[in-house]
Amino acid sequence: MIDDAFKLFKEMVFWKGILLDVITYNSLICGLCKLGRWDEASKMLKEMEDENISPDVQTFNVLFDAFCKEGQVGEADVINIMIERGKALDLVTYNSLIDGYCLRGEIIKAKTIFDSMTLRGLVPNVVTYSSLLNGYCKNLNIEKAEQMFHEMTVKGLKPNVVTYNTMLHGFFQVGRSTSYLLNLCICLPIGPDYCPLLL
Repeated sequence: MIDDAFKLFKEMVFWKGILLDVITYNSLICGLCKLGRWDEASKMLKEMEDENISPDVQTFNVLFDAFCKEGQVGEADVINIMIERGKALDLVTYNSLIDGYCLRGEIIKAKTIFDSMTLRGLVPNVVTYSSLLNGYCKNLNIEKAEQMFHEMTVKGLKPNVVTYNTMLHGFFQVGRSTSYLLNLCICLPIGPDYCPLLL
């Protein structure tokens, strides 16, 4: 599929003379990253810059998210490059970073990033909390996961299916009853259709 995209890309550039933009490059870089073709993604980034098309925050987020999902959060210099180029880190960047650290089991680093994000005025969303919950559950720290779950609901965020599944998995890992979570589903103003335990 990505090879078809490159064929179209070359046709646009060489045969039709169409000028490419950051959105086109972002799409190609995203496709390459999803396939694990890092070298080609890096070449595409260089080509983009050679064409005087400045990467935007989405370009960097695609690259950074791919590194984090591969467990290479520590090796990802994308954040430094973003800062050097004056690109502001956004919620997507922070969510990727938090998720990357959680996937590596580095929950303390993930929580530090979470705290620094909020200090900079960014408001965590359900994805942010779900990533942290996943990190705490993987580390078998269900008490902290419950605390964060409560915090997100107090702040008005509605847990989604991923959030509940993460908590369920955490409860099962430590041999705890899911009745606590079931009670939360009933007590929270999310409705019975939204709670996976009631389906």
